Amino acid sequence: MNRPMLLATLAGASLLPIEPVFAHGFAGPHMFISTLLIDDPNVADEASLPTSSYLPQPNDGGTTPKLYGLDFEFDKRITENFGFSVSDGHQWLHTPGAGTASGWENVELGLKYKIYVNPQHEFILSLGVFHEFGRTGATGDTGAALDVDQTSSTTPTIFWGKGLGDLPIGVLRPLAITGTFGYSIADKKLKVTGFDPDTGNPTFNNGTSNLWTGGLSLHYSMRYLQGQVKDFGFPEFVNRLTTVVEVAWSSPASKPNTTSTQYLVGVGINYTAQAYAVGVEMLIPGNKQTGSHLGVIAQFHLYFDDLFPNSLGKPIVDWWH
Repeated sequence: MNRPMLLATLAGASLLPIEPVFAHGFAGPHMFISTLLIDDPNVADEASLPTSSYLPQPNDGGTTPKLYGLDFEFDKRITENFGFSVSDGHQWLHTPGAGTASGWENVELGLKYKIYVNPQHEFILSLGVFHEFGRTGATGDTGAALDVDQTSSTTPTIFWGKGLGDLPIGVLRPLAITGTFGYSIADKKLKVTGFDPDTGNPTFNNGTSNLWTGGLSLHYSMRYLQGQVKDFGFPEFVNRLTTVVEVAWSSPASKPNTTSTQYLVGVGINYTAQAYAVGVEMLIPGNKQTGSHLGVIAQFHLYFDDLFPNSLGKPIVDWWH
């Protein structure tokens, strides 16, 4: 997967006081929304259909390639706290004067286990492992243009979330922080195979280098403010909003490598209804290796626990009970 795209894809609130009947990502009264650049710490029955993104690529002083993406993810609980995910997407890379390269990304399968929840301190912790299947996306010249990895990789990852509802200052209690940290291990390591006789630059096999990956997000929930701090009489639409700032990053973890450390910042807003959520964020490249101009990402997210509570919205082990 193209690294800026990896960063861009690495995304139901009642207005009454929070009740425990919802199966969304709660730790005590705080609900952790679906973020767009990094994965949230919850294990749930949900889908992102779709996540669309646009990000101008590094231009090195020349024309600016524009990367468009349309990604999909399906998450399903097997037990109450253990589930899997399947994700894929399609990319379009348009370079002025050189046409458009388009193709599928590699399929990724993930497993996640929610190991600890502390309702009193609004804390949640999960562990996961994700496997990207090389050569399930675009190959050949198209795959090279889109930077779709031709070898598989496995990424053990830790996820956590902390609501700040135990702070003594009321207006700060709706804040929450989530984070991820992972290490991507390539099935086939990148190696130098020789040197170009004209330029002297090294040539490589079709392997990939290992990567550090991670991110942080900061939320402010109007729903939490209304239900747990003070009801200011805002309209219902406002009370369903959560403002979000998040950052995703990746960095080479082995040598040789052909990538660099990249940072992508997202600033936006999320609207969470009971059965769906809509989020949109402005993308801000953190360095010139990530992108050349501002971009945008948007997501439509479905919560199956509310849409189909007696079938798709409950753990697989409970289907026959």
